[in-house]
Amino acid sequence: MGEEQLKIVKDYIKKYNLEDELSNAVNQAIKLDSDDPYRVISDYLRKFAKEQDEDEDDDDDDVMQEGDEPVMRAAGRRQQVAAKKFEVPDDWSPPIRAEKSPEDKAFLEGVMASNKLMKNLSPSDRDQLLKAFDGESFDAGTAIITQGDGGDKFYVLASGTCDITIAGKGSVMKATKGIAFGELALLHGAPRAATVTAEEPVTAWSLDEITFKMILMGKAKKDTADYTGFLGNVPILQHLKEEERQEMAGCLKEEVYDENKNIICEGDSGTTFYLIRDGEVKCTKVGHAEEVSKRLIAGDFFGELALLSADGDKRAATVTAVKKTTVLVMQKPEFTRLLGELKPPQY
Repeated sequence: MGEEQLKIVKDYIKKYNLEDELSNAVNQAIKLDSDDPYRVISDYLRKFAKEQDEDEDDDDDDVMQEGDEPVMRAAGRRQQVAAKKFEVPDDWSPPIRAEKSPEDKAFLEGVMASNKLMKNLSPSDRDQLLKAFDGESFDAGTAIITQGDGGDKFYVLASGTCDITIAGKGSVMKATKGIAFGELALLHGAPRAATVTAEEPVTAWSLDEITFKMILMGKAKKDTADYTGFLGNVPILQHLKEEERQEMAGCLKEEVYDENKNIICEGDSGTTFYLIRDGEVKCTKVGHAEEVSKRLIAGDFFGELALLSADGDKRAATVTAVKKTTVLVMQKPEFTRLLGELKPPQY
């Protein structure tokens, strides 16, 4: 494919946000541990269709390089592997492995933020995964993964150089710090598409399939319970049925605001509703020396008028994070798509 054709393809993918939405759909199937992931993915993508359903197939490769570099694919059709079914025990808690320095954390955060499978996870999802990464060391000449073997681990190189080979092609690329490989091992035990061999002593961060799925599934279960409880405390949503609140909870998205960052500004138009998951915010108005309401903390909400107004309400106050704060957000159009127009409560 020539450079001009490649640019056309990339522009098309960017225009319709295809990569991000496919990643979101795959992660939703993982969190549900669905026996029919294609149904979950197709149902997720159907909401973007205009007049007819279109099939999409997201077949991420097993060896990936950061950014938009080419990925390596083994010759022939990939063998299909039946995924194991997981059950998350009620008393299960996510593991914390290998002490990590601030530099280690920043490194792994950067890798996850650009990785196709992880970049669209919520910040709190990625935080739990970061804690679960384990450190490993390999001597020169060690095959970290071998083409054709079953795989159950995902790796990120932290130091050193590895050679990546594919049968019949020999060496196809060199892997250095920040290169990740083995994404499909987190989805199911797919045979490795290439061999990765340490050319010198290397260190890597690893994450296994069971931990990855347990974290996403267990956290999704807890998140749904927490979010549904939060929504049940919002007066204008109290008329919703439990299943409607659960559906709404499944569409909430996390955003993180650092200390002293404004979340909304007085006078701006807004169509976004906010629930505080963690942290604290203050509410201020121009011309008022004091804060205009009590501090809002986890479980509190603001911007609910955005769900009532057709064109978005004018924000009545500025809401600012007092400390690092995580909020759950929903846009008016998304709410309307799910549950229809919301009518003001009648008294």
